[in-house]
Amino acid sequence: MAAPIRFAMFEFANETIYVSDGIGITTPAGPAYSPLSTFPYGQSFIGMGWLGKVSTVPQTTKAQAQNVTFSLSALVTELLQDFIGQVRLTGTATMWLGYFDPTTGDVIADPVQIFAGGLSVPTTTDDGATSTGSVTAENPLLRGNQAPNRRFDDADQQIYYPGDLGFSFVDALGNLTLFWPSPYASGSPYPISMGVIPNGADVAVGGTIQIYTQINYSDGSLKKMPGSTGSGPDFTLCAASSNPAVATVDSGLLVTGIAPGKCSIMVRVPTPLNLPLLPLQIPGGQYRAACALIVHN
Repeated sequence: MAAPIRFAMFEFANETIYVSDGIGITTPAGPAYSPLSTFPYGQSFIGMGWLGKVSTVPQTTKAQAQNVTFSLSALVTELLQDFIGQVRLTGTATMWLGYFDPTTGDVIADPVQIFAGGLSVPTTTDDGATSTGSVTAENPLLRGNQAPNRRFDDADQQIYYPGDLGFSFVDALGNLTLFWPSPYASGSPYPISMGVIPNGADVAVGGTIQIYTQINYSDGSLKKMPGSTGSGPDFTLCAASSNPAVATVDSGLLVTGIAPGKCSIMVRVPTPLNLPLLPLQIPGGQYRAACALIVHN
């Protein structure tokens, strides 16, 4: 009749040890029955018997970082020193569950790996009667809570993968203006902002003041109308006063004061179909901007 046996491997700072919960030295010769087996055939496992203890290996259908605690009696002095003094966070612990023939000592089939994780901080317990050392192995899922310590830019990528261009355009994304859908002529400059100059003005009753509309384009150029100042594309415009009884504006953006009060001068630019939307665009398909106006005596 086959008997169950657990095997464990611990990678400490000074050495890697192999133990089991059997008695004596067990050396499964192999070869492995399956090429996918992770069991280290040919290694000699030291039987701990009742001197070693393993906490329950958790089984869950949830994606949770469950841990396992390994304990060792102080009677095993040499191994206990490794448990206490040679544990590093880079070390690992792996455990397999298998079956063996008590008569021949041969392992039956490949032991199945039931846990693998990184070593955590060791502890000691001494109640006067017994003394034990314990170390907890954490599930690799716990690393999902750790920061990746990567900057995800081109300079950082070159450290790990020299010559890779996957992040070569990241630095340009900070000030990049993207529109969807994009212009039909993607190489043509498109407007990114619009304003009225001056932003606020005052004029006397019967007086006039000239205002201008400026559009800034994606290639850094601009166009100010009327007068067609700047290197950006030309555009057509129309203007209106929010209160013609206070002030009026003509097609050349010349504002005339009519009566004391406040109003707004609104300028609209019809949007060509091949240009993207702006935050200032109104549902009627136009760009718009305005300035405040005070008319005084």
